[in-house]
Amino acid sequence: MPELLAPAGSFEAVLAAIDAGTDAVYLGGQAFNARKFAHNLSDEELARAVRTAHLFGVRIYVTVNIILADREVDAVAAYLQYLDSIQVDGIIVQDMAVAAVARRVAPHLPLHGSTQMTVADLAGVEFLERQGFTQAVLARELSLPEIRAICSHTSMNIEVFVHGASCMSYSGQCLMSSFIGGRSGNRGACAQPCRLPYTLLADGKAAAPEAYMLSLKDLNGLEYIEALTDAGVSSFKIEGRMKGAGYVRSVVSAYRRVMDSLCRPAQEQRQALQLGKTQTAESFNRLYQHDFLAGSVGRHTITEQAGGNQGRRIGHVTYCQGTKAEAVTDEPLAAGDLVKIVSPDGTEWVTEVADAVGSFTNKKGISLTFKRRDVGTGLLFRLARQEDRQGQPAISMRRLPVYMHVDCDEKGALRLTIWDEAGHTAEVVSDYVPQKATKRPATTSWITGQLDRLGQTPFSLAYADMWDETYMIPSSVINDLRRQAAHALTETILAEYSRPEAGALPDAPTITPTSAGPGKSRKPGIVVRCDSLDAVEAALQAGCSRIVFGGESYDHHVFQAGQWRQAADLARQYDAEIWAATPRIVTEKSAALVQQELKTALDHGIDGVYAGAMSIFSMLRSLDAKVPVCADWSLNIFNSLAAREYIRMGCQSITASTEATLRQIRAMAAQTDVEVLAQGRMEMMVTEYCPASAFTGSGTKAGCSRPCQHHSYALQDRRDEVFPIVTDQYCRSHILNTRDLDMIPYFRDLVRAGVARVRIEGRGRTPEWIGQVTKTYVQLSSGAETMLFGKEDRSVTRGHFFHGIL
Repeated sequence: MPELLAPAGSFEAVLAAIDAGTDAVYLGGQAFNARKFAHNLSDEELARAVRTAHLFGVRIYVTVNIILADREVDAVAAYLQYLDSIQVDGIIVQDMAVAAVARRVAPHLPLHGSTQMTVADLAGVEFLERQGFTQAVLARELSLPEIRAICSHTSMNIEVFVHGASCMSYSGQCLMSSFIGGRSGNRGACAQPCRLPYTLLADGKAAAPEAYMLSLKDLNGLEYIEALTDAGVSSFKIEGRMKGAGYVRSVVSAYRRVMDSLCRPAQEQRQALQLGKTQTAESFNRLYQHDFLAGSVGRHTITEQAGGNQGRRIGHVTYCQGTKAEAVTDEPLAAGDLVKIVSPDGTEWVTEVADAVGSFTNKKGISLTFKRRDVGTGLLFRLARQEDRQGQPAISMRRLPVYMHVDCDEKGALRLTIWDEAGHTAEVVSDYVPQKATKRPATTSWITGQLDRLGQTPFSLAYADMWDETYMIPSSVINDLRRQAAHALTETILAEYSRPEAGALPDAPTITPTSAGPGKSRKPGIVVRCDSLDAVEAALQAGCSRIVFGGESYDHHVFQAGQWRQAADLARQYDAEIWAATPRIVTEKSAALVQQELKTALDHGIDGVYAGAMSIFSMLRSLDAKVPVCADWSLNIFNSLAAREYIRMGCQSITASTEATLRQIRAMAAQTDVEVLAQGRMEMMVTEYCPASAFTGSGTKAGCSRPCQHHSYALQDRRDEVFPIVTDQYCRSHILNTRDLDMIPYFRDLVRAGVARVRIEGRGRTPEWIGQVTKTYVQLSSGAETMLFGKEDRSVTRGHFFHGIL
């Protein structure tokens, strides 16, 4: 049976998850985790959480899943040593620098690959396994057949999200919050621009009314638990570290019920599923979908309306004046329930029930008293039950049944033996030597009453007995033995707890290594990424030193063998290099096509490969490629240690994260060749969901009429900023920044930072634009361009070169 993995943003939520029957809990400390604005746990609370969880056989995984700044490496090393010392069962990691530090200072700490790593195919899983990871969290966009295909070909533990809020973008590949407001999802500070309204534009005109068209409904995978279990998934993950203990308790218990029913008759399974649906519907939700698992992504996958808690419809309010109301409901309401009333015109009121009188079975309805005055009539939704809203006490209600036996040791001293159902045993002995009773002997009934006072221990007494009922035993003596025995058994359980084993340390490079080293040239090479032959020729004529071709196109076309041949011939004609780009996203469904294109490129004598996703390293290994490799910017290389890690794997160079500052880039460039993306439209999101198809096509990706090939689409926000949408050959949408990145006026700053190459993003651009921009950069690099460029142009962006991220 897979593990049920619960979220916790507080110690109270940890206890709620344990009580509800979880197998494992994931949580964050107060630093280095991707929920920066959650309560999170202090070091003391982390230790308490681990100790409490391990008593019940529950595992604790700690999120250390942000990208690190260089200045944080020493601090994260100390933090990982602390986590190792308190025996956490694993850490969830995005940054390869964190993995490198963990292998050095805490080699027995299991590593889990975060969903922020964007692993979506078997090759990516294999890459992580070779790096010593023991569990991989797959991208949430995968379908059930893709998940099954991955699980059936790996022995690695596969973790899949089954419930909760989801990002519109592939996790780890979203820069929207970062570039709009400086708050990075890769640093745990996302401002959630996907939860805002947008207008879809087609050829510059509104093609649909303003809607929350990037706001995904919450995931609910209850119906897929059996299928995912059969597919071989190892861990079912529930999202919700920003939510309270009531949510955790409710959702975890629903999934526990469904999972436990799988070995029971079909009727009991159906009942468990229906109860689970009812229970989750009354937890925080933005309505529910499981469309990625079903392969049916479309307009119905998003909320369209504001993405707040939708609750569960239970009736309607027929009359309301002041705080008094009348309602007809399908279920009872109670004081303390949180409800929402939605009027026919869409107006919403959220209030708490102060009192409810009457039976919901009575067709005349029930009388309600609300805490808010003058709400309207309309549909009635329950957002949360009173019991789920209450804060939970900081002590687990779950107990381990124990058994106790009182007798004397070989010296005649009173002894208490305690054991649990797992076979853990402890024995404590008193200095007291029992004597025969003259008046009131200690009976089994009396002993049981004394031993049953286990208070705030994690135990409950299942049975107790004693060797002889004719002795006198003072209550103070037996009570002291009980306290000692509970403590001794606790320590025995914890001492015998065995956490999962860490993975093997990586030895051989992931790919064939080539010569590498820091760039020393004062003349950075000029690299241009193109997706058409006309663009390739324009860039070469302008004097670029390297062409990057292939990967994801911006016009839905596939890079055929003939195009690769012509592009390679053009590069050789101009004595320039040609390197193959690879996609940022490689899913199990698209993996074969990606590998075939990579083979085609290699067959045409390319000079190197840009690895856009982790699976590319496995593909190059299987193809036995002997070309240089550059780790691309989509791998989020944000610090010099991560840069060194990719060099250790066999890369010749790296492309710095687009969220890195010049100072960070300088630190990386001191140790290896670094390329930077300096010009063009940055990709803000990559998503399986297609706004164009959803609102102007068939409504779903299945059977899509491909409106993206006939019109130009964009999203317009409430500030009238326009974000172009392009679609690649894998039918994924790329949402581009509203402004061009433009570092022409600051080229000398790039030179002083020591970058080896400067890249121009030219996909989707005209040959004229590419030729002009490339020529300018070539002249700047050679020193021939002396013109001063304006630095105050508000129509462009300088990215994060000068301004860091939260």
